[in-house]
Amino acid sequence: MSNTLDSPSFRWARYTQGLCLASTTVLCLGCWTLSASAEETTPESWRIIRAAGPDLAVIGRLRTRTAGQIESTPWSVGCETLDRDYTVYDNYRAYVGPLGAKAARIQAGWGKCEKVKGQYDWAWLDHVIDDLNAQGVRPWVCICYGNEIYEGGGTRLLGGKLPSSDEALAAWQRWVETMANRYKGRVFEWEVWNEPEWGYSSRMKEELRAERLGQYVTMYLRTAETIRAIDPKAKMWAVAACHPRALFIPDFLEAMSNRDKLHLVDAITYHAYTVRPEDHYPGVEVLRQTVARYSDRIEIRQGESGCPSVRHEVHALSKQPWTEFNQPKWYLRRMLGDRVRGIPPSVFAIVDIRYPNVLLSMGLLRANDQKEVLYKKPAYYAVQHLMSILDGTAHPMKQVEFKAAANPDLQVAGFTKGGGSLVFVWKAPPGIPSDDLAWTPIELTLETVASSDPVYVELMSGNVYELDAGRWRTSAQGTVFTELPVRDSPILIAERATVDLNQ
Repeated sequence: MSNTLDSPSFRWARYTQGLCLASTTVLCLGCWTLSASAEETTPESWRIIRAAGPDLAVIGRLRTRTAGQIESTPWSVGCETLDRDYTVYDNYRAYVGPLGAKAARIQAGWGKCEKVKGQYDWAWLDHVIDDLNAQGVRPWVCICYGNEIYEGGGTRLLGGKLPSSDEALAAWQRWVETMANRYKGRVFEWEVWNEPEWGYSSRMKEELRAERLGQYVTMYLRTAETIRAIDPKAKMWAVAACHPRALFIPDFLEAMSNRDKLHLVDAITYHAYTVRPEDHYPGVEVLRQTVARYSDRIEIRQGESGCPSVRHEVHALSKQPWTEFNQPKWYLRRMLGDRVRGIPPSVFAIVDIRYPNVLLSMGLLRANDQKEVLYKKPAYYAVQHLMSILDGTAHPMKQVEFKAAANPDLQVAGFTKGGGSLVFVWKAPPGIPSDDLAWTPIELTLETVASSDPVYVELMSGNVYELDAGRWRTSAQGTVFTELPVRDSPILIAERATVDLNQ
């Protein structure tokens, strides 16, 4: 990563020196408060990105749309951890609808709903579910984590034990039944537990592995059958595995198949955390093949995937030099990788999360230790831009044939929309995305995409640029772009008519 006096990393480090507090476990950016509102606060990182465009003439900026203005889209955003009070919904609710996702993952949290045996507190969950629906954002609910008030009820912690005793399982089922009846018509997708396979591996003793798998299968069957009895059209999503290659997934599918219960599974969800966002797709292909062996109906969904904006010493993707410059690059590349492969994707998470041991900076919104929103990070804008462009009317091309000399790491993803083409181009060298905002000019030939009136869109800033006649031409080989500025963050070449501009 560059560290010259003019580099983004140096300027960002200088800007944040007065904003950071060091702790024994984490470099905590965000341990500060502002009197101004988030809308009045513009981070230096955003100013730098806006000023770091290519040497092209700006013709406008992308017009973004709220969830309510978008008719359909596969995008989802993560609103997790409300069940453990690691975030505060009302502190960030105003940013959810404008992002453009039409679905949000939330966690119901048995332990938060039932603090006294047989008594349920639904007020907090009612508020979240009703407000999301009012914004045009469909909540999908991960039913997860245990309840310590019951013997054998598990814990409310990530990686905690599943409910296992007869009393706890009966109480769990009563809670699920009450919840399904309450939210019928307001919630249509239910995911059972979050990362239940922690520690599950081929190295475990066979009897321990069988016990662990059996606990989840038992709980899943109780949950799915209870919900389906109340709402036969409800979608049931299973596993929410830590990664797509998790051994737990084929073992679960095998167990469900042996019980003739695969009809209770509509999707397998997985989580994806790799330093280079493209590196987890070989595992996804293995997952796709695994699921196909059991059913041609069960889909795969990416349910949780994100990266920090600050180096952390704990949690996913720790000990890496993350900044507010490479975070939006990572999100854009991972989102495009999902969409072009036809995988319904979710962005984790809408806001920084105040875990007990770290202020996790994977949020699109910067928060402080008091869980207050300080500002929209550049990643928020980048995600918002892509969600507005790739709505439900955009369809992946099977393949884009291209030539680009001496660019072995170049990635190209194509979509069709409204009769026009959308072609995304970026470099994807090994390792973490850089925080370098410099441009590399390349010659790119799109052999299977015909352009007639292309424009150039920089997705981080949302700026739209003119591609003058000297920058592109059509030939027998396809559409040739000369001196096309690229970097390790996606840019878009689109037909002018497909791009909605704020002039």
